[in-house]
Amino acid sequence: MPELPEVETIKRGLEILKNKKILHIFRSQKKFRIESSLDLQGLVGAKILRFERRARYLLINFSNKKTLILHLGMSGKITLVKKFQQLKHDHFAIEFDGGEHLIFNDPRRFGFLDLVVTKNLKNHKILVKLGVEPLSDEFNFSALREKIRSKKMNIKTAMMDNKIVVGVGNIYINESLFDSGISPLREASSLKENEIKKLVSSIKKILKKAINLGGSSISDYVTVSGDLGSFQNNFRVYGRVNKKCLRCKNLIKKITQNGRSSFYCSSCQK
Repeated sequence: MPELPEVETIKRGLEILKNKKILHIFRSQKKFRIESSLDLQGLVGAKILRFERRARYLLINFSNKKTLILHLGMSGKITLVKKFQQLKHDHFAIEFDGGEHLIFNDPRRFGFLDLVVTKNLKNHKILVKLGVEPLSDEFNFSALREKIRSKKMNIKTAMMDNKIVVGVGNIYINESLFDSGISPLREASSLKENEIKKLVSSIKKILKKAINLGGSSISDYVTVSGDLGSFQNNFRVYGRVNKKCLRCKNLIKKITQNGRSSFYCSSCQK
């Protein structure tokens, strides 16, 4: 599933469409897990005002006071092309007055599109309960300490709870825990003050680096130009089970926590 760095990379890649006018909307007959609140054809004639990201959701704000919420799900891709030639899993496309086409392709259809009135956006059922953004000033030592002080679950699972902090998906929390030297097995409430500070710093550092490298391409994800991200070349624990730790040469271990794979070095992470 595309995580925060991938969606942020896509958002930045779409900036060239600002102020472009929509000429035509294509929508396949296939159903998503959430159907749009408003008719997508209502976008024809509107211009794009700005792109935003909230957690893993891409938000496209239009001049007609509507906002499109787009979630990529497990296998969704957004690409920009000059000519739209519908492929099997193309379920949504926008044609712009500059000749560009934004295409949403999703083989598994776990993603969705929802067009809503912009003023109602903050109360949308998908967005209303989301926690703080990890790259914001609000995500800091004090805030995280308060959130996890009574959490009995392991720290890795806690940090993937969108009510605590959004967008820190499986890849990036594995890498952040390694960077901060914290074992994914630790109970969240057991972290000392210096460890909480390290973890906040590591999460911000890892996410920023991933964004700078265009995200991680390990399955379906590509940038809007169709290129691969390259952060996967910088993985230090994720996917490296039974390979030597890049710090201490001990073997990387793999366990399952809350249904997700965790990778860690038992020597470097305590």
